[in-house]
Amino acid sequence: MNINIKHKHAGHLIVIEGHPFKANNAGQWDLTDIWQNLKLPKGKAPGQWRTKEAQRLERMQFLHPLNHGRAGSKVMATKRAAIEYAGWVSSEFKDMVFDAFEAILERPEVAAIVAEVMTDLGHSHSAAILERHVFNDKYEWKKLPHRNTVKGLKAAIRKGYLTPEGAHGIARRDGLRVSLAALELASGNFRKVAM
Repeated sequence: MNINIKHKHAGHLIVIEGHPFKANNAGQWDLTDIWQNLKLPKGKAPGQWRTKEAQRLERMQFLHPLNHGRAGSKVMATKRAAIEYAGWVSSEFKDMVFDAFEAILERPEVAAIVAEVMTDLGHSHSAAILERHVFNDKYEWKKLPHRNTVKGLKAAIRKGYLTPEGAHGIARRDGLRVSLAALELASGNFRKVAM
């Protein structure tokens, strides 16, 4: 019986400075390939990374130096180790690598799955925040007519994008002069006041 279990990051693709790098079935990226393709400094080759942090990551099985004899050597790393290696190279490079991994989550289809799993694990508040970010990133807010005007807020209420209370908060934040009652009139859900 042959059991082939793939890692959760198996096949994930990150893009750094326009170069794509794909994880193997064990969910590891080839740091040597990254170093060579991005033409990083010679003194920053993955094989030269011998700090206490690198040794700790190797003991924890996050970092795997491989020697292929005459064919050369390479260093395989999990997401965590790849980010730590990038920090050893430079803080700017660490930011680039971190952003490359974050870009995976910014894909709406991936973020939706992550939000569902977070809900299943009991992290519904965090899942809701992630879902809002996906919605806000997907929706083309700049194409909305009359953005941040009273007329635009009323249109957003009528279309169901905002509640009157939410629109009133935005109006106050943006310095627009409009009452909550006026916004409730726009929604058609106004309160009758006895006279």
